[in-house]
Order: sequence, then structure tokens, then C-alpha cells
Amino acid sequence: MNKLHRAAMVIAAFAIVGLTAPAAPAAAAEPVDKHCVARANVAEPQAICFDTFDKALQFASGGVLYDLPKGSSVAAKVDALNAKFGVNVVNTVISIEYTGSNHTGSDLIWVGQSGNCSTSTGNTDYTISSMPAGWDNVITSYRAYANCWIKHFENTGHGGAVVGYEGARSYIGGALDNRTSSQRWS
Repeated sequence: MNKLHRAAMVIAAFAIVGLTAPAAPAAAAEPVDKHCVARANVAEPQAICFDTFDKALQFASGGVLYDLPKGSSVAAKVDALNAKFGVNVVNTVISIEYTGSNHTGSDLIWVGQSGNCSTSTGNTDYTISSMPAGWDNVITSYRAYANCWIKHFENTGHGGAVVGYEGARSYIGGALDNRTSSQRWS
């Protein structure tokens, strides 16, 4: 009885003092891709982000893209949006920038309100002098849409090293990988 009484006292003491085994460290969270939309031709572009690409593109379309077949490619979705999907859509997707190579990772959908880019690269159809918060120096690949070609700049205000005008790159190259701070579309 004495041993049983001692064991009960030890258990009670642990319960009162609150001694427990140390908790296992929390597992590191997996990085989560973000899917954002920003408007070109504004002084300070703001990115609005969503948990899926489809939600971001739905937002970019002003709610028009809601009935494309499941599994439709990015190009099919953007083409449907830019074809105005049979209604008067205000936004035009001019490019999608990606944080990973081969058009992977988080994405930033750039939209404009002036329609497709002109054929000539001698003029500027859309421009941004700085990237939205969280998007400076993270671009690794990109695709242009709406007859646009993109020029990426190392510095804000369209300065420093340059890549472009080009329609797409699965890897932007060492000179500007994770170094884009401003852009132009023509």
C-alpha cells in the first residue's frame, strides 16, 4: 500500500506542478504559392492575391470567367478572357509573371484597361515603374498575352540591366533572375 500511495503522490505532484514531456517541434510549413492580380499603368501597382490561379483569373476577368471546362490550360483561360468571352470585359491580361522557372511557382497576372498591345515595339502600351509589394526581385519566368511583348528592368523607373522585348521566357536568365523591379509592355 505504501508503494501505491507513493506512486499516486508522484503522479499528483506532476499534475499540480504541470511537468510534462516537452512538445515536439512544429513541422516547417510548406511554402504556399500565391496567385495575384495587379493593374498596369498606375503609379503604385497593388497586388490582390488569391489561393488559386482560377480565383485570381476570375477576379482579373471581372467575374466573366466562370464556365470554362475543368482542366483548361492557362493559355485557353487567358485567350477566353481576352476574347471578351462574348461580353464587355474591362480588363485585358497582358502577362503572367512567375517566381519559378518553366512558368511555375507563385504568379502575378498583369491586367490593363486599354486592350491589346500595338504591333510595334517602338511605343509603350503599358508600363509600371515599380513592382507591387512582395513582387520586387522575385520574377524567374513569364508569358505575354494580348499581342504584348515585355521588357524587364533591373531597377525601378526602368533602369539598370534589361531583358526584352520578348513574348515569353521559361527562365529570364542570370542577368535578371529574381532582379525585376519595373516593366514595360509594347
